[in-house]
Amino acid sequence: MRNMTVAIVLAATISTASAQNAPPPNYGCPGPEYQQFKFWLGEWAVTSTATGKPAGENRIELMAAGCVIFESWKSATGGSGNSINVYDQADGKWHQTWVDATGDQVHYVGAWANGKLEFRAEDISTPQKQPAILTMTFEPRPDGTIRQSGTQSIDGGKTFAPAFDLIYTKKK
Repeated sequence: MRNMTVAIVLAATISTASAQNAPPPNYGCPGPEYQQFKFWLGEWAVTSTATGKPAGENRIELMAAGCVIFESWKSATGGSGNSINVYDQADGKWHQTWVDATGDQVHYVGAWANGKLEFRAEDISTPQKQPAILTMTFEPRPDGTIRQSGTQSIDGGKTFAPAFDLIYTKKK
């Protein structure tokens, strides 16, 4: 009987140790949805479509075993910010949490549609403290550049005004 008890305890110990060492079920985020935003990876020179002048620089990196896309933005006017971008298999959406050097943060939710990654956020504008609906679109283009554009509505989504329109060109 004692040998059987030892065997049962040993088997339970081995089973628990194996479970603790096993990778999480989605380790490495291998599904095709996780690949949708990888076109943004790299180091970019960013220009304004309105003026053709430099708007800033952006470095986009893959982190956390391929599950997180991390953005490091430096504006041509001195501002900066970062975002964490993840595909959430629970809701089937992309999420971006943006924070900048003013302490402002915005949480966007989006999906791949019509050859673009389209995001939307409900926000409180800073410093006006006014409710705003924001959109942001990332569009990979045939020449290897990316167009990132955004709009803002301060009337509950009845009308939208352009907020920014940028072209990303990969640095050599």
